[in-house]
Amino acid sequence: MDLADGHIAALRKLFTADDIGCAAYNLGTGRGTSVLEMVDAFEKASGKKIPVKLCPRRPGDATEVYASTEKAEKELGWK
Repeated sequence: MDLADGHIAALRKLFTADDIGCAAYNLGTGRGTSVLEMVDAFEKASGKKIPVKLCPRRPGDATEVYASTEKAEKELGWK
């Protein structure tokens, strides 16, 4: 439900702002999630085993990727 609240906060801003435009907000935890953590979450949600093949990191693969949620907290009051 918290993610739905974030979307509602963004819609409220869209419909109450003086200027109409486009803005992007990261609605996440601000904490990175590994691929294996995601696979585990999908398995738990679906009740199905997902086949995984562990391979070496490829050139250019990011070691960590996560989004800052500061803008959503500041502009939407959402965390």
